[in-house]
Amino acid sequence: MQSGALAADLHARAVSHCEMLSPADIAAMASHAPEPVFAVLLPTTKYILKLPSPPAREMIRAGVPVALGSDFNPNAHCMSMPMTMNMACVLFGMTMNEALVGATINAAASIDRAATHGSIEVGKLADLVVLCAEQWEQVIYEMVDPPIVFVVKKGEIKFSAHA
Repeated sequence: MQSGALAADLHARAVSHCEMLSPADIAAMASHAPEPVFAVLLPTTKYILKLPSPPAREMIRAGVPVALGSDFNPNAHCMSMPMTMNMACVLFGMTMNEALVGATINAAASIDRAATHGSIEVGKLADLVVLCAEQWEQVIYEMVDPPIVFVVKKGEIKFSAHA
């Protein structure tokens, strides 16, 4: 299909629906200058449509940055990023660290927002959801959405479960 190579030729920032990428596509995405083309993986779409798994491990090994999305739409009714990260681990062989990076900083970077979003750092906008979990890994491996404790937008608490 050559979608990865085409994305690199067109200087695309990212390409999604990467189920059919070839080794040549992955190489083109990884070697694109000045930075690689992001692969946006959509585990819920793969699951619902029974698509082949994208070559996530091969992309990661080659240096293609991987972002994750739920692809919430009429054919994939899932807004749950914890479930999306779980499915990326189970279906694509990603580690929990890779899934968390894919759902946060790489997702922001794939839409050119890493300078302001995607991680908790001084100077960033502080748009985040604080979840109730004793360990961050629980957010991914437990098959439920953990309770929301706070929603923060531009550094201000917009929702508090304790209010």
